[in-house]
Amino acid sequence: MPKVTILRAVFVAFCLLSTAFYAARFWGVFAAGELFHRLGFDWSLFYAQAIAVRAGAGANMYDPAEIDAYLQPLMRYYGGPATALNGWPQPYPPWLAAAVVPFTLPPAPVGFALWLGVSILAALFLAYRVWQLIPDLGPLGAAAAILATVPVAWGLFLGQPTVLLAIPVGEMLISFKARKDLRAGLWLAVLLLKPQYALLFGVWILWKQRWHALAGAVVGGLVFIGIGVLAAGLDSLLRFPAALGELSDLKNAIAGPVLMMNWRALVLAARPGIDDHVGLVVVWTLSLLTMLAGLLVWRGKWDPDAPSFGPRFCVLTLGALLGSYHNHFHGAALLIVPIAAAWASPLLSPLTRVALWAAIYIPTFFVLWVSGIVDHLAVSPDPNVPLWTVWPNALPAVLFLIAFALLWIDLVGVQMPLPWRPAVRRYAP
Repeated sequence: MPKVTILRAVFVAFCLLSTAFYAARFWGVFAAGELFHRLGFDWSLFYAQAIAVRAGAGANMYDPAEIDAYLQPLMRYYGGPATALNGWPQPYPPWLAAAVVPFTLPPAPVGFALWLGVSILAALFLAYRVWQLIPDLGPLGAAAAILATVPVAWGLFLGQPTVLLAIPVGEMLISFKARKDLRAGLWLAVLLLKPQYALLFGVWILWKQRWHALAGAVVGGLVFIGIGVLAAGLDSLLRFPAALGELSDLKNAIAGPVLMMNWRALVLAARPGIDDHVGLVVVWTLSLLTMLAGLLVWRGKWDPDAPSFGPRFCVLTLGALLGSYHNHFHGAALLIVPIAAAWASPLLSPLTRVALWAAIYIPTFFVLWVSGIVDHLAVSPDPNVPLWTVWPNALPAVLFLIAFALLWIDLVGVQMPLPWRPAVRRYAP
């Protein structure tokens, strides 16, 4: 059997094992009575905001006391020692709460199960796209490769919409390659469910003068804003920026910056005691430089048929994630299709491929080892005890930053006098 085939079989087996582990993890946490306290925690906050919208209190959806009142009835589904659920503020736009409203119509556990089911279907659709780009994986291998990643599993566990938002990112790339710019812009607008992800893509299409895409993004954005205003009222939209500001402190404990995959996490890992004002300057400077680097690979002619188009889109997406001020590790799910498109290109050096693989799957080894082998799938009711341990906390940010740098170097064709890396020839844009 060829070596490549053996390695692929080992990889698929590892992914299937990881997926089975995550399923056991989900069930163990649910059986421990941790529904909405740990399992589905973020979704429970979206649920409370959506209930506020249904009750005509959308203007107060960013008020922790208001959210707390709608959150506490979920205690009936909780079986642990805690006496209350935490009503943390959620700085998401009102149109996300409107999107969650249909899932609040059945009982909360059923609503969460439906949300989880839709998210898993989204992951399988993404697997179909990955299979199209990397046929050698096969449909089962592509699905396992996605479900084995910590960002996808953690996002599903928390009830985050990141797996759902990975579809607009992938479809935006596919639409641009098909020269369907208006459709690509409409997909970009969907990212406004978490606006920090849309920012760099918006700058990109404006700089590249993709006017049809810009029109689609504007129209789609206005539709979302209109839905938010109709559902939650104009006051909710006006209070949204202030809600963002409440979690903007560099070391804000509720925001959990040390668990992010961006420069904020890296700076705090390197200098935990850094002054907030100095830290903000450093973080924003590095973030802007990273996003600028993601844009610079797009200098030159716009050619969706070029072999560099997929890798350049991947660099842009990495720049958006690393440069975002608020982006936890589950946000890396947005990279599913861009990384597959980059991997399918002949332009990547072997070292870059290793770096991308490491960024995606090394965290999985840590979770399996610590949570599965060391902790024997134990479930603590203390939310300060992590159930998804990736050590150190800044590891995902470091790994993705290395992958970003190597992929960027491949694309700009810089000569690298390193003994393990052959010189990269310059590629036409």
